[in-house]
Parts: sequence; structure tokens; C-alpha cells
Amino acid sequence: MNSPRGSPQVRLISSLAMLVLAIGGVWFYSIRKTNELLDIGVNAHVRCAIAGTYAERTQGLGTQFGPMLQPLLHAAGAEYAVVSAHHCTAAGRTYIHIVFRRGQTLVSVILTLRGDREVFPRVPAARVHEGRREGYSVAALESSAYLAYIVSALPGRQNGELASRLAPVIDRYTKTLVGQAFKNRLPHSLGPVTFYRTVTVRERRSKTSATGC
Repeated sequence: MNSPRGSPQVRLISSLAMLVLAIGGVWFYSIRKTNELLDIGVNAHVRCAIAGTYAERTQGLGTQFGPMLQPLLHAAGAEYAVVSAHHCTAAGRTYIHIVFRRGQTLVSVILTLRGDREVFPRVPAARVHEGRREGYSVAALESSAYLAYIVSALPGRQNGELASRLAPVIDRYTKTLVGQAFKNRLPHSLGPVTFYRTVTVRERRSKTSATGC
């Protein structure tokens, strides 16, 4: 008599249960990791833009990031104006922070160097990761060695549309920066290169016989 535990139906149910648990675990990790990474940008927005601790200047990005400001403003659209562009620190982390204003709403465009484990879970067809954290709409993307954020109190759809317009500009400039940094680490000159031809044993014997050496 066959044991019920070994029946195909029981094995199928057990396999399905394990599959559901595995999918649930991956889903839970993905949500938690995404929220942790989104919170990085929201934290900078709240501590700097909303708290009003930024300096109202537009020339504070330096020579590396300064050229990115005007293309970002152009991509954002005519309804956005620059309030501040600067470097800032929040919770021990350094940010490149651009503050736009749309009407009465402040919008943060933030870049920060990405840590080795600061990688968004891979979601098919998701270039920009969006969410709502602490009452703010946030969109984020990985761009070369950086994490980039667009954070505001705008409705999620508007914030996401803005992020999709800014993402190509951010990508272009961060990849250029990383490429320049790699190029600067290379030696400026490798010096003259000398090529040597390997002399075979037969050639050496032939030469010896001809010269008597």
C-alpha cells in the first residue's frame, strides 16, 4: 500500500509551498532593500532642502559637477527654477545637491557615491525605482558609481516624469566623470617600447659556425 506522504499530489503541494515561500522571501527582501536605498535620498532632502540649511547659491557644485546644472534645468522644464546647487553632508554622507523650485514646492536632485552593497534589486524593465517615503515622492536610479535621487512633495506621477527627463542627463555626466577618473589614473607616458626577436637554437648555431665564435 502506497504511503500518502509519497504520493505525487503530496509532493506537488510540498514543492508549490516551498516555491511560494521562496518567492515571498525574495519579494520581502526586494521591498526592504528598495526602501532602505530610497531613504538615503529622502533623508538628504529633509535635512537640507526642507530644513532650509542650504546656501542659496548656484555656483557651489565645483568644476566637476558645475557643467551638469544647466542641462538638468533645461531637461526639467520652464516651470522649474534653481534655488541652490551645492555639496552637503547629512548623517555622515556627502551629497551633490541641487534644489529646484516649482511653484511653492522644493525638488531635490541628489547624487551620492554608491557603496558596494548599495544596489537596487533587479526588477524587469525598471530603470527608475519609485516610491513614497515619509510623505515624499522619491525616484532613484543607479548611475555609474553614483546613486541619484529626485525627491519632492509633488504627486508621484509628476515626480516620476521629472526623473525620467533628468535620468539621461545624470547618466551622461556621471559616466563622463568616471571615465575621466579612470583616465587620470593611467600613466601619462609609457615611454619607448623595445621589441626583441627570439633567436632559435638553429640560428644561434648557424651564426657561431659562420663567425667561429
